[in-house]
Amino acid sequence: MISAEILICPKCHQELKKTGKSLFCENAHCFDIARNNYINLLLCNKKKSKFPGDDKTMISARNNFLEKGYFEKLRKAIEQIVDDEKPTYILDAGCGTGYYSHNLEQKYNVVAIDISKEAIHFTAKNNKNSLSIVSSIYELPLKDCCIDLILNIFAPKPKEEFKRILKNNGVIVEVVPGKEHLKELKEIMFSDDAVSNKEKFAFSDFKIKSSNKLKYSVKIIENDDVINLIKMTPYYYTGGRKNEGMFNQIKSLDVTFDFIINVLEKL
Repeated sequence: MISAEILICPKCHQELKKTGKSLFCENAHCFDIARNNYINLLLCNKKKSKFPGDDKTMISARNNFLEKGYFEKLRKAIEQIVDDEKPTYILDAGCGTGYYSHNLEQKYNVVAIDISKEAIHFTAKNNKNSLSIVSSIYELPLKDCCIDLILNIFAPKPKEEFKRILKNNGVIVEVVPGKEHLKELKEIMFSDDAVSNKEKFAFSDFKIKSSNKLKYSVKIIENDDVINLIKMTPYYYTGGRKNEGMFNQIKSLDVTFDFIINVLEKL
């Protein structure tokens, strides 16, 4: 796990320093490092629910699906962009299971943050060199201007907070779904008028360094993989759950993956 030198206390915003298995600030606020090597910096009064973020079902499904390599092309494209930028500190914001920063942590200082404790359990287990933190990305426990590059992959986009913690000329690598992403899955689950994604540009006050589309199709031949794909998406929770019996009958599925990868620079 990397140094805690860029962390601030979520209560008083003073610098945190590591002593033994705990982090302290000058106001004596203390945060313990968990047994499996992550830090919970999400204050109870900042939770909007008892268990905020993605639940165990979604996180387990995502981990199982991604480990099959279906998104490996996307991960390699992201890694190439990061290598071109040559950052010192990377923030994986809304890291999920830590899949996209798994290889990067071997070369760079990675801070992985997610509001889901279940997600951080996976990240801390899989990415042992990262600094894994439970926190909201809308109130990041990070110093001003300390991060060179932010990964923002299918995650919320708190642009003011990103601007605060990014160094001058720091970049965001943003991945959003293209119009045809998972179109076959949505045709099964919803009516035809819900098939297309609406492509949105969230960081309008950042400079666009590049914007590229990555699109490919795969044939999923195992029902377990189909079920995991469904359960790792919001669609399962917005109507798909009632059709779970139907999904169990799907023996194979042709699926389109359509990604837009934007690289945005802080002005």
